[in-house]
Amino acid sequence: MKKKEETIWQKALLIVLMLGVSISAIGVSAYFYGKSFREIFILLIIVAICFGAVVFSLIQSTIYNTLHYDNGGHYVRFVVVFFMGTAACCLLPMFTEVEWAVPVIALALSLFSNTVTGILAYAGLLSICMYFGAADMLAFLLYFISGAFFAVLFERLDEEYKTDVPLFIAMITYVIIMATKIVFQSHGMLTEDMLIIPVANILITFILMLAILRIYCAVAIDREKGEYLLINDQEYKMLAKYKEEDKQLYYNAIHTAYFAEKTARLLHMDVDVAKNGGYYHRIIVAECQKQNKTLEEVCKSNKFPPKAVQLLQEFNYRSQPMKMRETVAVYLADYVVTTIMYLISKDQGEKSNVEYAKLATAAVRRKVSSGILNTSDISLADLGGIEKIYTGEKLYYDFLRRE
Repeated sequence: MKKKEETIWQKALLIVLMLGVSISAIGVSAYFYGKSFREIFILLIIVAICFGAVVFSLIQSTIYNTLHYDNGGHYVRFVVVFFMGTAACCLLPMFTEVEWAVPVIALALSLFSNTVTGILAYAGLLSICMYFGAADMLAFLLYFISGAFFAVLFERLDEEYKTDVPLFIAMITYVIIMATKIVFQSHGMLTEDMLIIPVANILITFILMLAILRIYCAVAIDREKGEYLLINDQEYKMLAKYKEEDKQLYYNAIHTAYFAEKTARLLHMDVDVAKNGGYYHRIIVAECQKQNKTLEEVCKSNKFPPKAVQLLQEFNYRSQPMKMRETVAVYLADYVVTTIMYLISKDQGEKSNVEYAKLATAAVRRKVSSGILNTSDISLADLGGIEKIYTGEKLYYDFLRRE
């Protein structure tokens, strides 16, 4: 069952709780580490400014829909991870710096917000850890670069959730950095005892990374995949009823979804989002009129994921320009399908001499030339790939003529 998204007041309460508890914990930790009241006062001011920047980044990312998956509706995930990161950075200075498995904190913070917010929060927490542990600049660079690299590597996980390559690269890089640090500090005089703790650190980091990725997959990706699996089914109630009520609208949805899904798959877009947009880009408008509700209300009642809602907003709201590549895929697919279906209906079953591949390519070029896609994230390479898709499509055009 989908977890209900947090209200504005709940988010505000979580932010206040995060700031209050974390800043207080750092102040108490500073006292136990023997810092003077003057040092604690200055530290808390710096920490408050840093954490304030983190909150600003989190809220701004929510406004502009740049948080990963549905993190914008679930601040509690980030807050819990932030609490755990704060606790770790307050306790780890009791051990030697070689024992700190802190890069995984950057990964967790980034996954449950976005890369910018996660790295910013990690930089603040890591600085506190370094301050309490009296570590040198080399240690800070080692852990900060490693953590930032972890966050960037897992910034974009494809629809198959393939983590093998990023995980391998992350761990190889971490091993190299740790080995370099050990060699530098030992002046090349290595012993077996010197390798025990770093190797244990690497193993613990690897295990924690696997655990974080598994948790993230369970609470975000798998749940969202399940939602798409339900609403992207042709037998789903909102889609299936138009097979009887409005066949033209229904078949437009089926054919648009086919081209949008094919485009997304070949050009490495989000296939679930594009397919969903193909099915519901016009049906959602009909539903809004029937139910006398807004697009957002209909999407919420049917549990559409945030990116699916964003695509439908970009497609239907002229005041909201297209940004997502998936929206462009649906827009061009809809235009091609609408044009071809109109010509087929006009022929009234007679055999047409129209070359639909050329017609589809010309339709795509017409929309590109109009400038309507200028504000989107689509690239020239993507547009070239889309043209090839419609040019190379033959069997499906024959299927449309026979329908």
